[in-house]
Amino acid sequence: MSADGRVVLVGAGPGDPGLITVRGRHYLRCADVVLYDRLIGATLLDEAEATAKLIDVGKIPKSKQNPQHEINRQLIEHAQAGKLVVRLKGGDPFVFGRGSEELDACRAAGVACEVIPGISSALAAPAAAGIPVTLRGVARHFTVLTAHAETGDLPEYDFDALVKQDTLVVLMGLRTLSTLTQRLIESGRASDTPAATIANATLPSQRVVSGTLADIAERVAAAELKSPVVTVIGTVAARAENVAAMFDATDEPHVMHGLAGRRVVVTQAETTSSHLQQLLKAKGAEVVHCPLIAIEVEPVTDAIAAAIDELQHGHIDWLVFTSVHGVRAFWQLLRTIGGDARAIGRARIAALGQGTAAALREIGLHADLIPRRALATELADELIELNESEGVGRPKVLFPRGNLALPTIKSKLTGSGFTVLDPVVYRTHRQAPNQEQRETIMGGVDAILFCSPSAVEGFAAQGINHDGAIIGCIGPTTAAAAHEHGIRVDVVPSEPGSDGLVRALVDYYDALQEVVV
Repeated sequence: MSADGRVVLVGAGPGDPGLITVRGRHYLRCADVVLYDRLIGATLLDEAEATAKLIDVGKIPKSKQNPQHEINRQLIEHAQAGKLVVRLKGGDPFVFGRGSEELDACRAAGVACEVIPGISSALAAPAAAGIPVTLRGVARHFTVLTAHAETGDLPEYDFDALVKQDTLVVLMGLRTLSTLTQRLIESGRASDTPAATIANATLPSQRVVSGTLADIAERVAAAELKSPVVTVIGTVAARAENVAAMFDATDEPHVMHGLAGRRVVVTQAETTSSHLQQLLKAKGAEVVHCPLIAIEVEPVTDAIAAAIDELQHGHIDWLVFTSVHGVRAFWQLLRTIGGDARAIGRARIAALGQGTAAALREIGLHADLIPRRALATELADELIELNESEGVGRPKVLFPRGNLALPTIKSKLTGSGFTVLDPVVYRTHRQAPNQEQRETIMGGVDAILFCSPSAVEGFAAQGINHDGAIIGCIGPTTAAAAHEHGIRVDVVPSEPGSDGLVRALVDYYDALQEVVV
């Protein structure tokens, strides 16, 4: 918690999380509370501390609404409680972002408020489509306008003045595009004026539709573009034609490489999804984060305290972790009782999968054993094989686990003469998707990825229609759970884990493209 509460209005940029400013990311990482808009990417929210309170205050047209006065109230309330509050807004806070209203509300309440500008989609979207809003000898000025009034209709502009502008950049204008273009033509703008509409600018799912003032609305409707979109009207918009060809389907089959343009749902918990999301985005996917489980670290129980005491006194031969959750929960509990890395002592560490090993490296520890495949049976087998080769009598293992951990490791090890301490250090709870997440999935996504049986069970319980979506499971155990719930599984990696799952998903789509071509 900060020494004295304050609010920071941060512009998140046009979509790509890498386009937030350095200063904006700094405050996001320091925030106690983050109030964020609907279009903020999940990977950007991952920049916040795990302890930060994340509050979704986004507005969904004709659905969820968060009144501005309520957002103002929350900003002030948390700041007056001594919190550093980040208000994370798409684009720039002061470009149709109501940032000035939030600044005024904070000042009226005596709350310190700083504004960190962001890259506005008004400039970024045209640039991402290869359109310069000004061009020497062609366009010397441009006008940015919204095509969405408070009533949802087109605002009453001075169209006689607008038709004289070299370039018009239109925000929030998908629903009223036809009306806007018609009014411009009626006011004297040439019907063959170039126009281009950019959807999901700077994201892997970016699409560009080119046309003229007379037909751009019809072309956008035919392409079924979805918000957010930015439309550019003027001579410079003609420069988007070559760029548009990269994104738009043609009469020939459109071949996408990797996962470019695919919408992929990740169901992992907030605390562990970043690695998988990064892998997917690196392959061009648009990630939809829909966590179906939540992780709660246990308080220090007698079993946990006794196990750590055994570790600190050098009585543990192997410290075994099978998940990122186990690593983080154990480390948190160790620090809670005043311990640190020295508590590990002579114990060696085994990690199930590269993700678990990476979590260990984050806290300065390195795994001595990572099984060839990320399977619990293989981890147990390799420990048994190693023990037999070393001739250690009855090795003692500390296995910090979750409440839903399968008995595989403990039963195999104890059956081979090991002593296993397996205190529960975290609990997994189902987390229902919010309305926006449900609507996104039911509206059509390309793939849904499951990384645990509990996520599968949570999804099955929701009864969400996912027709047409490819189902991927991180390994055979999760796939078996999906089959038990009547969910068809399309992708299971030969090497379980996030890296293997992404490779298998890419291979699946590449095989589909070969069939199409």
